[in-house]
Amino acid sequence: MANSYLIVHIVAISLSYIIFLVASFTALLYLIQDNNLKKKRWGPSRRLPDLSVLDRLNYRSIGLGFPMLTLAIIIGYLWAKDTRGAYWNWNAREVATLLLWFLYAIILHVRLSSRMRGRKVAFLSILAFLVIIITLFSTCRGTR
Repeated sequence: MANSYLIVHIVAISLSYIIFLVASFTALLYLIQDNNLKKKRWGPSRRLPDLSVLDRLNYRSIGLGFPMLTLAIIIGYLWAKDTRGAYWNWNAREVATLLLWFLYAIILHVRLSSRMRGRKVAFLSILAFLVIIITLFSTCRGTR
């Protein structure tokens, strides 16, 4: 059963990270397009989608990646219980993943509750993806 958990966990976490990559990429494009519009630069930014399209794509990507991340965390806990006898061990990867889950939950919450959009959500999206990168690089050493 532990191998089944591991396979589902790896697929779910990989899909969520790919979806979050799309979200951060659209957030980056949003910031570039917003900056070009404010400075009235019309060059390559004409090829970029409208700000509202980029904002909506960012939001939808996070809305899709968040449940996938949640599933990956739950399955990871079940796998940990089967292999190590405990759901939670306070290792760096578990703590960073929980921090990441809270960051994306905050992004979804502020986007829905306070109608926050645009630059602030784009910055939060990029920050959350940087946490993914930091987590992957900082915890890879412990898996060798």
